[in-house]
Amino acid sequence: MHHALLVDEIVLNILAALREADTPYSQLNAVAQTCHFLSPLALDFLWSELPDVRPLLQYMEPNDPRTSVPCASFQRAASRVRKLSCPALACGDAHSQIALTERLQLLSMMRITTSLFPNLRRLSWTDTDKSRYVYIVLFLSPTLESLELDFFFHKPPDFPFLTSLPILCPNLHSMSISKHSVISLSEDEGPSAVRTICRLPRLTALECKSSTISEADLLHLSKLKSLVTLSLGIPPWVSNDHGSLASHSSGAAKDRVNRSWFCNLRNLHLRAYSMPIITSFVEPGCRPLQSVVFDISEAPTTASLTECFSTLNASQCDNECSAMRSIKVRDGLSNAILGVSQLLPDSKVITVDVFKPLFAFTKLRVFDLGVCLSFSLGDSDLTAMASFWPELEVFCLNEGRGWCPSASEPRPSITVRGLQSLCALCPRLYQIAIVLNALDLFLPCPITSLSMRTSRQDTALARNLAVTHLSLGDSRLANPHDVACALSNIFPRLKRISAWQYPLDILPEGRYHRRLWEEVNNILQQLFEQGHYSGSQVIYNDH
Repeated sequence: MHHALLVDEIVLNILAALREADTPYSQLNAVAQTCHFLSPLALDFLWSELPDVRPLLQYMEPNDPRTSVPCASFQRAASRVRKLSCPALACGDAHSQIALTERLQLLSMMRITTSLFPNLRRLSWTDTDKSRYVYIVLFLSPTLESLELDFFFHKPPDFPFLTSLPILCPNLHSMSISKHSVISLSEDEGPSAVRTICRLPRLTALECKSSTISEADLLHLSKLKSLVTLSLGIPPWVSNDHGSLASHSSGAAKDRVNRSWFCNLRNLHLRAYSMPIITSFVEPGCRPLQSVVFDISEAPTTASLTECFSTLNASQCDNECSAMRSIKVRDGLSNAILGVSQLLPDSKVITVDVFKPLFAFTKLRVFDLGVCLSFSLGDSDLTAMASFWPELEVFCLNEGRGWCPSASEPRPSITVRGLQSLCALCPRLYQIAIVLNALDLFLPCPITSLSMRTSRQDTALARNLAVTHLSLGDSRLANPHDVACALSNIFPRLKRISAWQYPLDILPEGRYHRRLWEEVNNILQQLFEQGHYSGSQVIYNDH
């Protein structure tokens, strides 16, 4: 054996490479069976993450299960499992369905005095067969830290493990519960799933995939001081009337909890029908938020978006505005082109004033806005935004959608100059999605000794080496070569530009401009391969 294999770090890297390169893990299995020295580590890699519980259950021996215990092979493999899943099986695969039920039933009948999975950290149970819900308790362990339950919640008798969850899993700090109905139950049916989950002493992260949580449960959840991360669908008692209940039901509820309304949240992901409902949820109390994601079904208005951003600013704790790192807002019309081909009214036009409430978040790193609205932004607006967000890393405005034209400004007014200012003020940027006016392009001129002596206003061009791809939506252009040269001078490693993707390409002139951008991509590829960008500096000629 080579002496290098005596170094654990080298062995672990080799086994990790084998696991990544070999999906069925046949090579790891071969190492475990052929090398006595490497076998324990290879087996750890093989069993540490199981996407399906069935390979483990194959070790079960059906000999007098009432008096037997799990075999040694099962116990050794189970002790190595760190992450385990029980996925939903195909309804038409009757053989697999019956076999899984029989194995789980056999396991439940054995004499088990200690935890079957002493090192299990993450469990995901997405099997939707109601007859197998009772077996979930077999996989619960005191070491469990994350639990995902994705199935139909019916009545408490179907889930006897829920009431014992705080005792069985005292270290559980992350839970994800059903995207199906119903996660809340009436009072006469016993405590709801949410109430039981709130009893977990170390719960810090909760994801409610469905939108069926009751108002009472929501109030109970809002008082959980340990909760740091929340992903929640705003329930029907708010969204049924498209926001009309937001000020009545949720407002009255929040008044009762005052400033304790999710007071310690750091990461918030909300899903709702409209932006006013999101605003109503965020409004009360103060909390040191660091990351927010707002997903809405309908397109917002400029006014509702401004109000939401203002509320988000006001909801931050004193001196906590600098804590905000990420803001993402998207509606459910990502593939819609309604109104894209026609001029939109000013009430549907986003200007820089919409973003001003967010200028207080000076440490912002991610800003991603995707809404079915028009944008009216110029180079000076882009520069203003960048000056308040110097640590920006991701800047996306309607990525893949384009900027709908407005009646007052039918053409985008951001040019390559504005893009240059953005990169100069935000040197950490690695992802950009905006719309450029590349029709009237003032190309940067290469710096020469003559121009250096004669021009007092010339400045070196900011160069971003991190960006290799740009998303430019429905940007129009006239001269592909000039555009490619201008962009490659700012982004020396730029390889590709995405523009006029579906459904934008079905609009008038869509295919024409998409073909021009493909020419730009061909030129960029040539420039990159030939290395024309290396060592060159350019400036803008102000004419």
